[in-house]
Amino acid sequence: MPSVLAIGLELAVTGSKKSSGGSPYVILVLIALVGGFYFLVLRPRSQRQRQARENLRQAKVGDEIATVGGLVGTIVAEDGDRVTVSTGNGTELVFLRQAIGRRLSPDTTAAAPEEPAAESYEDPPPGFDASASTDGAASGDEPEKG
Repeated sequence: MPSVLAIGLELAVTGSKKSSGGSPYVILVLIALVGGFYFLVLRPRSQRQRQARENLRQAKVGDEIATVGGLVGTIVAEDGDRVTVSTGNGTELVFLRQAIGRRLSPDTTAAAPEEPAAESYEDPPPGFDASASTDGAASGDEPEKG
């Protein structure tokens, strides 16, 4: 049984040329895949990163921020690339501007969704057995001793 190396050597010596049978459309498909990957993955990611950097540059005194470490506070002073952040209990910490993870100011936070009114819950949820909650023990009340 001939080895792969022997077969490759024989093909190299004989100089047999096989046509690849490839189509010029393969190159076009590869170019289209690379272009699609760029426009669907890479470009949106770079735009989000650029927007986040711009958002951090615009952080100013009075903005509520969260650092990359999770500290939440308000910017009270700026000095070049350093910002002084005040936490709720009066502690002031100095951070590099790069340590700001995001701004929490009202203009950047999404409004909390409204909770439905209590009147919209007229019926018990599916699978809820109303008869089980009618006795005193199931409702959390202690049974009366008598």
